[in-house]
Amino acid sequence: MNRSLLRQTGLAALRTFAVALGLAVTLGWHETAWADQAAHEGHESAPQHEGHVGPPAQQEPAAMDHSAHQAAASEHSRADNHDGHDMHATATIVRGGVTREEEKAYSLFMHRSCGIIVALLGLLVLTDRLTQRRHGALRKGMGAIWLLMGVHIFLNADPTDWPLAATFMESYNRPGSSEWLQHKVLCLIPVAIGLYTMFVARRERPNPVAGYAMAAVLAFGGIALLYHEHEHSPGMDMGLIVRQHNLMAVTSIFIAAGWLADTLDRLAWKPKFVMVPVGLILLGLELAIYTE
Repeated sequence: MNRSLLRQTGLAALRTFAVALGLAVTLGWHETAWADQAAHEGHESAPQHEGHVGPPAQQEPAAMDHSAHQAAASEHSRADNHDGHDMHATATIVRGGVTREEEKAYSLFMHRSCGIIVALLGLLVLTDRLTQRRHGALRKGMGAIWLLMGVHIFLNADPTDWPLAATFMESYNRPGSSEWLQHKVLCLIPVAIGLYTMFVARRERPNPVAGYAMAAVLAFGGIALLYHEHEHSPGMDMGLIVRQHNLMAVTSIFIAAGWLADTLDRLAWKPKFVMVPVGLILLGLELAIYTE
């Protein structure tokens, strides 16, 4: 009896620690994102032309006699200026020497390639469950795909930054470094899922504490998506991007809830069988149709 009581007490302490760790990481992420946003807003609110204190220049009175030729020349000049402004916006350097158009094309590639991988993994998870987890090679293959996806995000999410094309400090001091850091943190989530799939889920009776910890990691990923924006890139529809990230965040939290339900053996609820694979397929589709 004493050993059973001690074991139950230890498991309760571990669960409490896992929840506390998840909350601490979430609050730390929130504070970091809030501080970065405050610094960004403070920088934008700084006066742009402090040395200009003189009165505004008086405009010369318009000539009374305007010919049709002058009017046409004025319209042509305004059109040229507008076209030049559009070309300048298109060629704006956003980070690491790339233009906005180049960054957009690469961002779409990363989101959609990850979406295809996640949707495929969702189908594999569903297959694994429908076959009653009889094939250990299938779980090992899923774990390897998760690990490769994490490496893909770590290396390729920011091709002009560390570790491929710049030093760590150069990347840290560039505009938009918070987004770069978030990519490095978020890539750890598929790595954690891969390790869990390969070394924990294959056991006859996995330790429930590991399942609680993974559910907390997935919930953290969903909450982090609420703060993941592209603030350093001009010319973007931020409202559209925020709505898409919010939808992905809700789906990620749904996956975390499904993972937690799977861990709770005493929860006899049949729909929990499909929550994780369906959530993964939905998240993959959301990433695959992502746009900016």
